[in-house]
Amino acid sequence: MIDVEMLRPTADEMLSGLSAGEAMRKRLLFRAEAIHSLPEIADEMLGGLTVNPALRHRILVKAHRHSAALEPSRPAPVRRLNPAFKRLTPAAAMAAVLVLMIGLGAFYGSEAPAFPVPGATQDMDIRAAGTQPGESGAPQFRPLLAGEGANPPLIGVNGRYYRMLNSPAPVPSALIDSVITDVTVFSEEPSLMSKVGIVSNIVPVGANVYSIRDISSKTLCAAEVEGVMRLFQRVSYASMGALENEFFDDTLNISGMVAALELSGVGVITDDVDANDLIFLLSENAIYTGGELSESGQALTIYLQNGLSLQLLVQDDVLGGCGTWVCPEFFSEFEAALARAS
Repeated sequence: MIDVEMLRPTADEMLSGLSAGEAMRKRLLFRAEAIHSLPEIADEMLGGLTVNPALRHRILVKAHRHSAALEPSRPAPVRRLNPAFKRLTPAAAMAAVLVLMIGLGAFYGSEAPAFPVPGATQDMDIRAAGTQPGESGAPQFRPLLAGEGANPPLIGVNGRYYRMLNSPAPVPSALIDSVITDVTVFSEEPSLMSKVGIVSNIVPVGANVYSIRDISSKTLCAAEVEGVMRLFQRVSYASMGALENEFFDDTLNISGMVAALELSGVGVITDDVDANDLIFLLSENAIYTGGELSESGQALTIYLQNGLSLQLLVQDDVLGGCGTWVCPEFFSEFEAALARAS
């Protein structure tokens, strides 16, 4: 530790030639008055500021983008020709090119493969390419989240809550990955609100909770219910949504995996580029406002490339999943994508 008394002689020697004239006195007085005025200035500048989850999220997003901007860009890896191709004879090379051309011709000469809409109540095929513009026959609201009321079928994993989905049933075994944990408490009471432990009101004690292949366990999980493997999506419960330091894409981490988006009452986007761009826009711009949307007559249904579907409730420019997220840009861009296709 520095002894302040030992520094006094040195300070006296260094400042011995310093004279405090009138200009110095005024400067010091001005500085002192400015310091005394700081509380009033701060109150005036920050008077309309409200400390809430939205403000916290904005600060974290700004900090994340600033740190990302400072990171040096990495050059793209150099793709090298496989040595096996170098050894191809001219005849073999021509044969390979001919096979490739025939294959491409066959692909482009056929229709793009269709994939089903899980739980659809109307005869509608969504194609793997192209965007369907909104028409008078826009898709109707079809609830994908199972149950209703204050205690829908849930699994709670240390403060993260997952709600059972109506479809698919069962979840294809090929999509089931490793065991995350197992249920330790079964309760039909509001004690599900415990932030510690593995609790459920639908999955029995001792049953395994599984992750879904290639998807974060913060987004989806699966468990057996009455002998059938069911899918559970991350949601809010009792106003408990995103945990500290979680962003939108932590609770819905599906970027690059989306095949189509359906906004009930508006239209369907089946161009996977547009669909993934819209999800990326949400992950970058959605502002967390806490709480939850318990009831709504509109929803955004997200069809993944692996055949699973997720759903967010919609009310005005708010999306409700794991907490509520405000993002007016998403809805304007969704309309723009539909307009480009019309």
